[in-house]
Amino acid sequence: MLNNEAYSQYLVSCNFLNSSSSSIFSGATGLNLDYDVDMYKMTYNTVNTDSLPVIATGAFFIPKNTSCNDFPIAIYNHGTTLRKNDVPSHNNSEAIIGKVFSAGGYFVCMPDYIGMGDSPGLHPYVHAHTEATASIDMVRAAREYLSTNNFVDNNELFLTGYSQGGHACMATTKFIKDENLQSEFNIIASAPCSGPYDLSGIMADTIISPSSYSNPGYIVYLLASYQLAYGNIFNSWSDVLYSPYDTIVPPFFSGNNTTLEMGLLNSLIPNQMNLLIRDSSLNNFINDSVNKNHPWWRALIDNDNYDWLPLNPLRMYYCTADEQIAYTNALNAENSMTNNGALDVQAINMGNNDHGGCILPALSSAFNWFQSLRSPCNIFSAISPNLISYNAYPNPFKDEFNIQFDEKVYLAIYSLDGKLMLDVNNLQNLKLPTSDWSKGIYIVKVRGTKAYRNTIITKL
Repeated sequence: MLNNEAYSQYLVSCNFLNSSSSSIFSGATGLNLDYDVDMYKMTYNTVNTDSLPVIATGAFFIPKNTSCNDFPIAIYNHGTTLRKNDVPSHNNSEAIIGKVFSAGGYFVCMPDYIGMGDSPGLHPYVHAHTEATASIDMVRAAREYLSTNNFVDNNELFLTGYSQGGHACMATTKFIKDENLQSEFNIIASAPCSGPYDLSGIMADTIISPSSYSNPGYIVYLLASYQLAYGNIFNSWSDVLYSPYDTIVPPFFSGNNTTLEMGLLNSLIPNQMNLLIRDSSLNNFINDSVNKNHPWWRALIDNDNYDWLPLNPLRMYYCTADEQIAYTNALNAENSMTNNGALDVQAINMGNNDHGGCILPALSSAFNWFQSLRSPCNIFSAISPNLISYNAYPNPFKDEFNIQFDEKVYLAIYSLDGKLMLDVNNLQNLKLPTSDWSKGIYIVKVRGTKAYRNTIITKL
């Protein structure tokens, strides 16, 4: 199936690829999965590191064999890969994760990221801004597709991702908050897993440390990425890497690499940074570890996403034997976010597993958490594809909350522990005193005669 939307702002095309049975995924994961899944390759418009238009691709999944057609949207951000074709839209092994989530009842967006898949040029690895824009622009494209194909986005958004995808998940969650996009992207929950959130702290320590690092290819990937994004990291590979690594590394970052893998790169370069990075470059970086004005420091700081204030529930799943991304990234983030006033943030230990062994327990826990928060399928959605318009303010709120609808509705408000705070029928305008409410996240569920709405509100 090919659906071209020439009039759409984001969607370019959506090509059907294959169908999968839920029974396969249920048996492999032990999760309760109800739906078979259709997989599509989506091409859409987004922006590059210079905020100029560029196309991107991703895998898009739709639940099938169901009388329902309204579901939440979930974003899954994939882990590190060097080969442009080793991405979800090419149905790589990680695409299975998107199928599993969709089999649980989600429209799933898996962006390839810019510079991967069919997107031209080099991928800006662990570049927070373009990880976020690639994700939210894919959701926008998916909504355009859904709206013209008799499906309904129920206005609930869930985000997760693993490894680099954990960083991308966190970056997307933060971007939505920083850019005040909450009314467009109603985040119910975000679950970054095993991600490098503290780049200027923990990742910088890896660069400085004389100890061996299991994945030195990540470090040169960062150098290539930030040179692309900022243009001031180095002039040539020979300036920054010792010979022969200055000639070994460049083909991996040519911008059209479809054959050279990270495992090969790791095997060809030293595991100790002082044997890989020229002492002049490395010493300049180390000697500026207090003021942090060196371009490497500025790039790492610009892409940190551990020290901010999430407004939505957030869980960071990690494992303590992770040899690639230190689990202290999650602990540092939890501590910083809590100090910033976050009301529902937790770093959750999934055991003494290595990076690969942490995938299943972390993502299974994220999936089960999402299932506990999502709204069930609306049986009236087939004839009621529109969402109720509303105006809610302020959000976050303190002692009073106001909400107005364009029709009379039934409204219920729940705390995250399931306590019913308000239950009102035949309501159109409400001024609600909340001085006796506890600080936290609340879920608002609204139904009208032919439409519905779900959102979250926050009491500070």
